[in-house]
Amino acid sequence: MPAIRFYIILLFSFQSFHLLKAQEYPANIEEAKALMYRVNDYYLSGEWKNNDRNWKRGTYFIGLMAFYEASGDSVLFHQALTWAQKHGWRTGTEWTFPPNRLTCSQTYLQIYFKKPNPFYIERTQSFMDKRVENREPAGEQGWDYVDALFVGTPAWIMMSEATGNRVYSDYGCRMFFEVQHDLYNTKHHLFYRDEKAKTSQKSNYDPEFWARGNGWAMAAIPRILQYLAEDHSQRGSFIDLFTEMASIIKDLQQEDGFWRSDLLHPTKYPNPESSSTALFTYALAWGINNDLLNEESYSQVVEKAWRALAGIVDQNGKVCYGQTESRDPGPVDKSDSDEFVSGVFLLAGSEMINLYRSRAEK
Repeated sequence: MPAIRFYIILLFSFQSFHLLKAQEYPANIEEAKALMYRVNDYYLSGEWKNNDRNWKRGTYFIGLMAFYEASGDSVLFHQALTWAQKHGWRTGTEWTFPPNRLTCSQTYLQIYFKKPNPFYIERTQSFMDKRVENREPAGEQGWDYVDALFVGTPAWIMMSEATGNRVYSDYGCRMFFEVQHDLYNTKHHLFYRDEKAKTSQKSNYDPEFWARGNGWAMAAIPRILQYLAEDHSQRGSFIDLFTEMASIIKDLQQEDGFWRSDLLHPTKYPNPESSSTALFTYALAWGINNDLLNEESYSQVVEKAWRALAGIVDQNGKVCYGQTESRDPGPVDKSDSDEFVSGVFLLAGSEMINLYRSRAEK
């Protein structure tokens, strides 16, 4: 009986996943928007009761604001505005993780760019002013994990755009490249999650690289370059890192369009992982849209990933197969998800809308 039960479960799992793969995927702007509205409706249904302004919710609103920018739907803008007003434009609540506290500030700054009210960024600027002259190494300032590149750095660059003062972008760039120096493997061209992950490797021959951690790093760069001054001395360094990582990530995509939680060992945790896939989709599509990546070389990768992502959004709008809060590779179940998983899905979808629009205009 146990063997029969196993094969029945295996057959059901195969059939379910096959059906997901077989679904039609959004291949134009309106279809992409319809799927993304369904994801946002799921968020609004109240699945996540956390009324905080931590990195998870901040990441969701980063995706929502990208959706607003791509669609022009003012309802989405007011959804973000209402959330920001509810929290009084305060930085995040994770007191021991300074980069995390700026995740929500990225949305405040984007709102400020649309409705310039100094109060919207006042508290974020005060937070930054207390740190911007700190010359200690990044690791001693709490910038000792790869996620920091996404949740923390863009806000510093955006503050320079908002104020005209480059001291903020200079600090953000310094933090970014010090984290890169500490955690980037120059042989594999991938990031360790943190020093613990780096030192726990048994050898340099076959290290372990967390997919979402590298997704955070790669997706941070488009968000930085959008606001970094064209003549900033570090701009070329960001572009070089981005294109270097893109060539590696491209080759690590699996046949079904997803990336796996352990990038170099996809069979270790064989289920798809949607949060890293969304982050890579966003970054690669942005690279195509901004002429940093060759469309002929990367278009198929992006389309395959977007098709895969669309297939794991359930009828209610839940983005499935999203590894829950973690710091390293691990197992992923279909039911796994979180608000930040939905947020990065919206980020990916927004850049796909931009890609469809760009193709239509050619």
